[in-house]
Amino acid sequence: MQKKQIDLMGHIVAGFPSYEASLQSALGISLGGAKYLEVQFPFSDPNADGESIANACEISLQNGFNTKKGFAFIKELNSLLKEHQCTTKILIMTYANILYAYGIKEFLKEARKCEVFGLIVPDLSLDSDENLFALAKLEDIEPISLIAKNTPTQRMTKLCKKGGNFVYVVARNGITGDKTTMDEDLFSYINLVKKHCNKPIALGFGIQNKEQIQALRGIVPIVVVGSAFNRKIQSLQTNFKEELCCFTKELLS
Repeated sequence: MQKKQIDLMGHIVAGFPSYEASLQSALGISLGGAKYLEVQFPFSDPNADGESIANACEISLQNGFNTKKGFAFIKELNSLLKEHQCTTKILIMTYANILYAYGIKEFLKEARKCEVFGLIVPDLSLDSDENLFALAKLEDIEPISLIAKNTPTQRMTKLCKKGGNFVYVVARNGITGDKTTMDEDLFSYINLVKKHCNKPIALGFGIQNKEQIQALRGIVPIVVVGSAFNRKIQSLQTNFKEELCCFTKELLS
C-alpha cells in the first residue's frame, strides 16, 4: 500500500553549534528530503521556543551570530543546494525585534536577494505588523500566518486571507519541544482550521518522530519538525550533513 504524501519542514538555528556545523546540518536535512527548511535567526528572548532551541539560540549569539551573518548563511546554503540540485525552499524564522532593528523594508529586500521563500515571525501580530505582510508579498516572499488553538474562527479566516500560500498551525498551546499527542482533540482542531481556512496546513510544535508523521499522513500536507532536529544536531560532533540526511530520511520513511 502506497503511503499518502506528506511534506516535511525542517528547522535549524543558524550558527548552532557553529556556523559550519549548522550549514552542513541544513544541507543534510534538505538532501534528506525536506521540502522546506526554517532557518532561525537567533534572538535573546525567543518566547515561542522551548529549552532546546532557546539554548541553541544563546550559544549561537555567544558565538557572534547576527542578522548580517544570517543572510550570508542563507546565501551560502542556497548556493550549496543548487550545487546538489536540491529544491528545498528556505524560510527565515525569527522575532519582531530582529526585523525592527534591521529595518523591515531592508530586511525583506536582503531576504529577497538571498532567494528566501518565506518568513515566519511568531510574535508579530497581523493587526500591528508594520505592514510586514503586504511588504513581504511585494518582495515575492511568503509571509506565513500562525494559527493557534485559542485563535477565534473569524481571525483564522483573516489570517488565512492575509498570509502566504500555507498557514502554520500550532498543534498545542505552550512552547516548542514537548511531544504532541496524536488524538481526536488534535484532529478536531485541524478540521476546525480547515473549515475556516482554504490554504494548506503546516502542523508544528511537538512533532518528533516518524510515528507521529505517519499518523498525520492524509490529515495535513506539511509537518514541521524543529526540536527533534536541534537535539540531533546537539548530539553530534562530526558528520553533520550525513547524520542529518539519514535522520530526515528516517522521519519520512
